[in-house]
Amino acid sequence: MLRPLALKDDPFQAGADNRVSEWAEMLIPDTAKPLAYYDHPFLGRYPAVTRNSFGKGTLTYEGTVLSDKLQQSALLDVLKQTSLTGPDQDLPVPVRVKHGSNRSGKTLHYYLNYSSDSQTFSYAYRSGMDLLSKAAVVQGQQITLKPWDAAIIEEK
Repeated sequence: MLRPLALKDDPFQAGADNRVSEWAEMLIPDTAKPLAYYDHPFLGRYPAVTRNSFGKGTLTYEGTVLSDKLQQSALLDVLKQTSLTGPDQDLPVPVRVKHGSNRSGKTLHYYLNYSSDSQTFSYAYRSGMDLLSKAAVVQGQQITLKPWDAAIIEEK
């Protein structure tokens, strides 16, 4: 079993969680592009994460077990590479958002804080009103949800 080991230069900006463990494959890429290397005197010559394109597809391969935050950052990088991200992926981890529409056809955004801590995020959609607090909300505004709180924003 491999003791926790950092990746060189924190390639996925995971900060203190820039570490891998369990095992370290010694990958020798042929056509794949190395994305991250082990920060180790021997293993450092081998990439820990690679990306390879073939035809219309792309594969990102992890030759080790990434910490939870590092895995999240690496997956977000994959989603960005495939243009599958949006403002919802920038929310704090405990905040979830669902989208829908009401009987009037107006777009609704349901924000739920699944945490015992307050969470703050930037509202990314069109201006509207928080139906629970009756407060106006504009795009780019910072919203703070109290612990276990919710906001339902109806766009104008």
